[in-house]
Amino acid sequence: MEIGGLMAYAFKVFLGNPDIMAALITWAVISTLALTVIEIFKETRL
Repeated sequence: MEIGGLMAYAFKVFLGNPDIMAALITWAVISTLALTVIEIFKETRL
């Protein structure tokens, strides 16, 4: 199996699992909100 097939299989395994998808989406949303709040705090503190 070449690298492309291996990557496609890995993505299928990860993205096909609803628990992993929920964890990734939750982590992405929380980290985005945290970084946004930090940036807003930096801007308003000046």
